Amino acid sequence: MILAAMLAVALLAASPALAQDEPAVVADAKAKEAKAGGAKAEAECKDGVITAQAGGVVAKAPCAPPPPPPPPKAAPPPPPPPGAAPPPAPAPAPAAKAELPKTGGTSAASLFALGAGALLVGGGLVARRFLK
Repeated sequence: MILAAMLAVALLAASPALAQDEPAVVADAKAKEAKAGGAKAEAECKDGVITAQAGGVVAKAPCAPPPPPPPPKAAPPPPPPPGAAPPPAPAPAPAAKAELPKTGGTSAASLFALGAGALLVGGGLVARRFLK
């Protein structure tokens, strides 16, 4: 009897998960669109807005147009005429020294807190041993 009741409760708890259908998830990179069940999201920036829909809810977010293409590279300088002195090499730029911000280092307060915690746990174990 108890086994049947446990089985009934387990089936009752699992029934919502078993009754759900697996939503169809479709993502298309070429169309810049994704669908899952009734939800739909577009990644294309139309009129400066990206739109996502889920049920009756519509979300819109502003988007920036894609950045312009980089400018073309400049042509290399022509080779120096024969017999001319080569131009001087540019001076190397000084390397910037990267330094992390000061964090205050270690603190003795954290060690005191650790010791106090250890004493509380140890004292509780000793008290439990005496009470048994």
